[in-house]
Amino acid sequence: MKKLNHIVLILILSILFVFIFAYTPLSKVAYYPLLVFLLLVSYIFYRKKAKRDVYTTLFILLVFVVSKLIFRSLDDITLIIRTASITSFFLIHLVLLIGPWSHFSDKIIKLYEQRRHLGVTVFLLAWTHSSFVISNYYQKSIPNALSSVFTFFGFTALTILFFLAITSWDKVQKKIKLGKWKIIHALTLLMYLGLVFTFFSVQKSQNLEVGILEKISITLFIVFWVVVAPYSHLRKLLRTWIFGWKQLHILIYIAYVSLLIHVYNGALQTQQSWLKVIFFVSATIVIGSHIAGWVKKISEDSKINKKIKEINKTIQEKDKTFVGVAKESDFIESVGQKFYVDKKPVAVFKTQGKFIAFSNICAHQKGPIFKGKIQYGYVECPWHYHQFSVKDGKGIPGFDDCIPYYETKIRDGIVFVSTTQAFGCKEGK
Repeated sequence: MKKLNHIVLILILSILFVFIFAYTPLSKVAYYPLLVFLLLVSYIFYRKKAKRDVYTTLFILLVFVVSKLIFRSLDDITLIIRTASITSFFLIHLVLLIGPWSHFSDKIIKLYEQRRHLGVTVFLLAWTHSSFVISNYYQKSIPNALSSVFTFFGFTALTILFFLAITSWDKVQKKIKLGKWKIIHALTLLMYLGLVFTFFSVQKSQNLEVGILEKISITLFIVFWVVVAPYSHLRKLLRTWIFGWKQLHILIYIAYVSLLIHVYNGALQTQQSWLKVIFFVSATIVIGSHIAGWVKKISEDSKINKKIKEINKTIQEKDKTFVGVAKESDFIESVGQKFYVDKKPVAVFKTQGKFIAFSNICAHQKGPIFKGKIQYGYVECPWHYHQFSVKDGKGIPGFDDCIPYYETKIRDGIVFVSTTQAFGCKEGK
């Protein structure tokens, strides 16, 4: 009999815990069963030797224990609601800071491996929070909960986090092709539009008026949703390289803004000034970090393109065109550099005196290949350590991953890269 995958087991246990202890009278005594549940999850991860997941679960366990010790006057329901929300709020900031901060420190790149794990954890905590809230304050009714503007934005964030969580598995990403991602993206938008329709219907039935800022936010969310979808022309217009899975997961920004609106219009209104300061500072750090990261990337790309224009050399051999990208002396052994050849991002390495060039986009989750390292005849992506042969860009035996591979030439001390791939994957895969 095939053994149950430990991730599936944990998800089943999570579902059982929430429905048993959030939607029944047992919610009043749910605190200690929650600690037992977290210990059980830690043990499962320990048996699977998933150390970082063990640390994450134990951290959450510790937070709930400390919360109980500090807020002894709170009942179990309120304690779980507040602790789950604060912890998820903290973790989503950590998730969102990994990306931009990696532009400034290669050490941060090592955290990419945990980003999806933390993202799923954020969803589970947010789901726990919302389940106890709906059960105990809104008579287990979502329409009742949507009578408040701030809860609508909370549902917006939760809905998006749900889709991101269930599509975070490697198996899902590998098996689903672009055509199906278009369908999935459309379904998520339809579900959100359904949530919006229900929200406005509830507001109208109760003779409530939705504010202009909330209407603008909802409109901008829908526009952004359509613009980043796989069926839009954004990729061609902006010359970006985001596909399927990534285009869905970029909705995290809508989830984050929705979360900020949810917290600001809800719990924050009754909090002390120092907590409001923390809220605004944390949001400023996330937004500022993303702006700084994009500015740095644009600046780096500008320098790369400027260097190629300064060289301004091409080679024509038969039906192939080679573009000069840099001088031989500009390279360090086994240290990659990024270039744009015929508008495609390419990673070039010098290894054992030879020059090799790949697509700079990892086949796994579009990680930056040029920041990886070469060992044992493979270049390793720094995000999740997927490996590709230095000979043809194909993954290690047993895996069908591959990245486009480009022919290189050396002329007069200049490294040239072909504008068309030699072999490997199809362009844009």
